Amino acid sequence: LPPGPELALAYCNRAELDVQAHEANAAIGLARRALELAQAYACARTASRALVALGVARLTAGDGTGETADEAAREAAREASDDAAGETARGAAGEAAGWADLGRALEIALAGSYWTEAARAYASLGALAVSRRDYARASQCLEGGLALCGEHGLGSLEPPLLAQRGHMRFERGDWERASLDAQAVLRHPATSAVTRATALLTLAHLKVRRGDADASVCLDEALALCRVRPQVGLDGALAAIRAEAAWLGGDRAAVLREAQPAYELLRLRRDPLLKGALAVWLVRADALQERPPDVAEPYACEIAGDWRRAARAWQALGCPYEHASVLGWHGSEDEQRQALDRLERMGAAPAAHALRRQLRARGVRRVPRGSRPSTRSNALGLTRRESQILALLSDGLRNSAIAKRLFVSTKTVDHHVSAILAKLEVTSRVQAALLARAQPPGSGVALR
Repeated sequence: LPPGPELALAYCNRAELDVQAHEANAAIGLARRALELAQAYACARTASRALVALGVARLTAGDGTGETADEAAREAAREASDDAAGETARGAAGEAAGWADLGRALEIALAGSYWTEAARAYASLGALAVSRRDYARASQCLEGGLALCGEHGLGSLEPPLLAQRGHMRFERGDWERASLDAQAVLRHPATSAVTRATALLTLAHLKVRRGDADASVCLDEALALCRVRPQVGLDGALAAIRAEAAWLGGDRAAVLREAQPAYELLRLRRDPLLKGALAVWLVRADALQERPPDVAEPYACEIAGDWRRAARAWQALGCPYEHASVLGWHGSEDEQRQALDRLERMGAAPAAHALRRQLRARGVRRVPRGSRPSTRSNALGLTRRESQILALLSDGLRNSAIAKRLFVSTKTVDHHVSAILAKLEVTSRVQAALLARAQPPGSGVALR
């Protein structure tokens, strides 16, 4: 086509496809051409989309050049040499430029009342923030996007926002609400294949860490979707989850079988988080031959053997499972006991079981036995008695009435109710009842 709005949109579509394929450099070039044409022909809507593609690609590739980067970022990119410091400077420049592009895309969309583009910009901002574990920024963007969708009747654009919020909640240890978000995405009639795969990966990862019997169902469906529409990011995430499942099952050969091919695909690409996650599984299986230079801090620290720093980094990021896992695998007896307690309270039965086995192998005595099978099968991590009390509480009974029904003292019920609220991380009986009623059949939560 000759230069014009249609050609700008075509470049934009091509850039978006390259972003999905993790072809960041190609996406940057196409997005720039789309942006130039969109600005020349006053196509603000296309300019917003092009800026989203450009921002995501820059954040992936670490490219800090171009007109939307701030002066400090451009200067850092110009002065960067080919050494490690230069690579770090270029990465920082790319981060600044990418966030600036995405922020500008949102501004244009909101100013022009392009609500669809605004929702997509919010989703991209949220997704990139979640991927960098910048949870404060992610929460602000995702909640802003969901509010915008609700205000303007854009229910069809909610699934990507819900999928990312569910993933964020999962990483932060809020597994129950993460499960609710993922299930909402899977039920939504407008969910795309890519978004469905994202939600399935979150739900599968959660089920793997809880030891749920149906974890393989989610993994198999996610694998089928990835085969139909391959994406490097989704394929790599799936491989990391399957490697973790193999690790928890004590199958080192399966860890290598899952992690090695995906790592080789990503080894020469810039993806510090996913590359780091896969590299760590190879380290734990004694199979990483060469230390990758550009992985995120917690992974880089563990790969380098500085596991205490890795544990501190996970704790600072707000990722309780990862923090407990590093302490449990590498720490002293006291640290391992702390990790075991954390994993038990989260309902991470397989990791807790593996750590218990490791403690006994070291000759540690009086290792806690762990929760009963009935507690592990309960979706909310409740004991059978707590589940009974929650069911009665949800019927509106007071503690004294529950005590009479169960032939126990009111004080005993008081203690159980306090434990239920703590486990569910809610502050009221009403919130506990609502969360219980949101659980699907077969979750182990016995409501009438």
